[in-house]
Amino acid sequence: MSERVKSALAVGLLKLLGKLPLVWLHRIANTLILIPLLLPNHSHKQTKINIDRCFPELNPKQKSKLIRQSLLHTLYAALEMGINWTQSSQVGLQAVTSVTGRDCLAGAYHTGGVILVTPHLGNWELFANWAANHYPVTALYKPAKLNGLDDLIHDARSRAGMQLAPATAKGVMKLKRALIKGEVNLILPDQEPPPSSGIVSRWFNQPAYTMTLANQLANTKNTRVILGFARRLESNNGFAIELEDITDQCQAATIEASVGALNEAMEALIRRAPEQYQWEYRRFKHTLEQDS
Repeated sequence: MSERVKSALAVGLLKLLGKLPLVWLHRIANTLILIPLLLPNHSHKQTKINIDRCFPELNPKQKSKLIRQSLLHTLYAALEMGINWTQSSQVGLQAVTSVTGRDCLAGAYHTGGVILVTPHLGNWELFANWAANHYPVTALYKPAKLNGLDDLIHDARSRAGMQLAPATAKGVMKLKRALIKGEVNLILPDQEPPPSSGIVSRWFNQPAYTMTLANQLANTKNTRVILGFARRLESNNGFAIELEDITDQCQAATIEASVGALNEAMEALIRRAPEQYQWEYRRFKHTLEQDS
């Protein structure tokens, strides 16, 4: 199948999903969950590997439950992208029912630049849209592999009000300039960075190749670091934005200590809702999976 056909199918499916209400999307996911649970697939395999690594304290029954919950939330997140990427940002934002820590972000913004960090937890695309709806946001952006899908995502984020910075030296300068102007950077620091753009740091007590970009940008004068995510609420009751200031933890003497502190803060956040993290991502591919 050609890339053009794949792009057209992906975009068409997302547009169809975008027309459905959140409750229907979750019902579809609840039906589809049998597929990744019963048939051999990468998502199930990688989710199990990562949960075994990161939660050794759980017994087999607890791990099996978390694996199932994680795969279900992965389906939720995938189907929700139809709303995130094909509808106006205001449509998605109607599902945000509460914001915890709003004052810490507002206070940080009024004193200088802000680095808003979020892992692949809950509905991270909705979290980005919420931030861009309230503040001038420049987001680190990695293009999708399919051109048509990339155009859709780029347009959706631009419509939401985000400025997009590629993961290049030019993009880093764009992020830096936004901070100097007292604006907001949005970064997902649990993505594995390009070679020479990260260090190995502990994450869930495992060695993970981790980007240093957010920590380096945090050295910008009058810049604070805010961690948060959009928690998916039970019974299709929407999403809750949760925010906290982690500037003090990230102001370490060395880049190694600073990156380690950010990883610890992200781990603590993920442990609040571990089933909503994207455990299918190969977080350890440069440290524990070199030969896989």
